[in-house]
Amino acid sequence: MVEIKLKLKKKPELPLEADIITPDNFVGKSVADIKKLELYYGKEVVKLGDFFDISGKSTDINDTKIIIDGDLSNVKRIGENMSGGEITINGNVGMHVGSQMKGGKVTVNGNADDWAGAMLQGGELEINGDAGHYVGAAYRGFWQGMKNGTIKVKGKVGNETLAWVNGSKPGKRFPKLICGSAGAFLGIHSHGGIIIVEGDCDRCAGADQIRGAIVVKGKVTKILPSYKKIGEVGEIELPNGEKLTGKFIEYSGDHSVDKNHSKIDKKTGEISKSSNGRLYIAA
Repeated sequence: MVEIKLKLKKKPELPLEADIITPDNFVGKSVADIKKLELYYGKEVVKLGDFFDISGKSTDINDTKIIIDGDLSNVKRIGENMSGGEITINGNVGMHVGSQMKGGKVTVNGNADDWAGAMLQGGELEINGDAGHYVGAAYRGFWQGMKNGTIKVKGKVGNETLAWVNGSKPGKRFPKLICGSAGAFLGIHSHGGIIIVEGDCDRCAGADQIRGAIVVKGKVTKILPSYKKIGEVGEIELPNGEKLTGKFIEYSGDHSVDKNHSKIDKKTGEISKSSNGRLYIAA
């Protein structure tokens, strides 16, 4: 794989809007051309070469890997809308990393700020530290968030992660998140997401969930009363056909959502197995 290396000269004092840093925008360009690419620094239009030392070359998009070194915690939107290739960030990174990406892979060897992988359409985002709020979530005003691909966060994700996630078994779209631990309202408004939490989760996981599966291998601070306990299970089959083994308590919900009301027999209180919204918590 052909590499293009970027080294931050100095941490920006203001947020640097770096959505032009993608294999899509670098492919076929010389280093001199890449240095001339424009981006916003506050209200000013600046050149990429004003902030980064750049070396290497690019050929085919899927054979291009961008490696970025430095404290990028004030650099936003790296990898936005990318469709192929790779980006490796060696350090912390700012908001919107990998947002709306359609393919390829972004690896962050550090922490990521809010909205990482927001509305992800495909590809893979891997964060080897913590991530902020709204990971993979829908931006305000949109009702469909992450639709496909995978997000892996080694540490903790913040509140409202994977809000409005939208998967489709007929469409073979299985958006998936794996994280170390999670904040409140994980998977809120889920319409078919797969979420696996290796540790603990804060309150109200799966609020307003219609479809999908949330698996918490640790504890949940507070389970919503609109979730109905089904019982203990030793194996979980996720919407994508993947199976997990262990001792879990299975819950169905969120039954405060109109689409799920008919899934409970009003006379017996029994829950129909056709209800796809599931929350599993370690027994």
